Amino acid sequence: MKIAIFGAGVAGLSAAIELVDRGHTVEIYEKRKILGGKVSVWKDNDGDSIESGLHIVFGGYEQLQKYLKRVGAEDNYQWKEHSLIYSEPDGKQSCFKKAKLPSPWAEVVGGLQTDFLTMWDKISLIWGLFPALAGNEEYFRSQDHMTYSEWHRRRWASEHSLQKLWRAIALAMNFIEPNVISARPMITIFKYFGTDYAATKFAFFRKNPGDSMIEPMRQYIQSKGGRIFVDAKLNRFELNSDESIQHAVLHDGHNIEADAYISALPVHNIKKIVPVQWLAHKYFRNLHEFVGSPVANCQLWFDRKITDTDNLMFSQGTIFATFADVSITCPEEFQKNMGTANGGSVMSLVLAPAHQLMNMPNEVITGLVMKDIHERFPKSRQAKLLKSTIVKIPQSVYKAVPDVDQFRPDQISPIKNFFLAGDYTYQRYLASMEGAALSGKLVAEKLLSRFGG
Repeated sequence: MKIAIFGAGVAGLSAAIELVDRGHTVEIYEKRKILGGKVSVWKDNDGDSIESGLHIVFGGYEQLQKYLKRVGAEDNYQWKEHSLIYSEPDGKQSCFKKAKLPSPWAEVVGGLQTDFLTMWDKISLIWGLFPALAGNEEYFRSQDHMTYSEWHRRRWASEHSLQKLWRAIALAMNFIEPNVISARPMITIFKYFGTDYAATKFAFFRKNPGDSMIEPMRQYIQSKGGRIFVDAKLNRFELNSDESIQHAVLHDGHNIEADAYISALPVHNIKKIVPVQWLAHKYFRNLHEFVGSPVANCQLWFDRKITDTDNLMFSQGTIFATFADVSITCPEEFQKNMGTANGGSVMSLVLAPAHQLMNMPNEVITGLVMKDIHERFPKSRQAKLLKSTIVKIPQSVYKAVPDVDQFRPDQISPIKNFFLAGDYTYQRYLASMEGAALSGKLVAEKLLSRFGG
């Protein structure tokens, strides 16, 4: 079969890997000059890698790790110490470390030893989170009607633990607050991460995710005969009388003919090109239930090291939710004499919630970030800021708000030769690199099943 895939993010590339491995002819069309979608990285005029976000591999990202191994990139990421690190004012840190016991005892004992939670916090969490640890997919979906804050309070878990512990995790996961995010993705993560000791491990790419993950995927697909086209924006579909796709039309007028078509575009982009005729199907109307979360990523180059932490960090009460000194965590990137870096810290910070930042001047945002950096890292007060960048993404992953999970589409559409991939499509995981990888695997399998392949 000949299959056309639109969008070269993790979902589209994962689908392509599955299909070329089974001997099919695959063509990928990407509207930008660079691949990677939400994980894309590019070099600026200074030779610095500008990242669209801080992307790490979790131990629980099993499907993504399988693809990385398949394309020969299993050594391109490095595991860090197994702990959650919370940055506090004046350089202090609080940690949550799992005990060296089987799950869930590793989490229970580790939680009891955590210094930034009170004894009431700990007892209330053990009691309150039990339904999540014992739950199944049916239970998780049944909780989608309420926010996580509501679920947390109904379980009599403490307010302090909600603000201190889970707020940062909600912002890291979906870039929205606990009183906005649905309970469903949060308690799903508790289940996966609270019953599997290795699931919460963090790994950073040795270089940037473009070089460490996306490039090996590209090379693998092309080595198997797949073709990838950039500057190739999808404009519309021309249909047959039965509503199936006759051919796709690119922005430059070029026609694409294939046996099957996969959209691996973000949901806010696929909504723009769904033919009017298809909106007779509830499947396509449901796509309009999704709204993207705004997020921004800030990178700061300093003339000296302001921290020695070789791991992901979380922060509560700051403009940034998660961050890392990538000059430490990424040993083959952001090092001395690489672009602007002179051996000092290079901080990569996820700014969330970011709805109020989208129209704010970059220099104002940088000033707010620096204020919080000075508060958290005393060494930064004497450091010189060499360079700063802000990347704004008005619509990133979809907002996992209450009652939206039911609208996540299956990868098979009502149109016989059209399929969807993307982390918003239905799979057991949330919107993430793992969700995208799972959707790529599922869309390939379901496409071939429909066509008897």
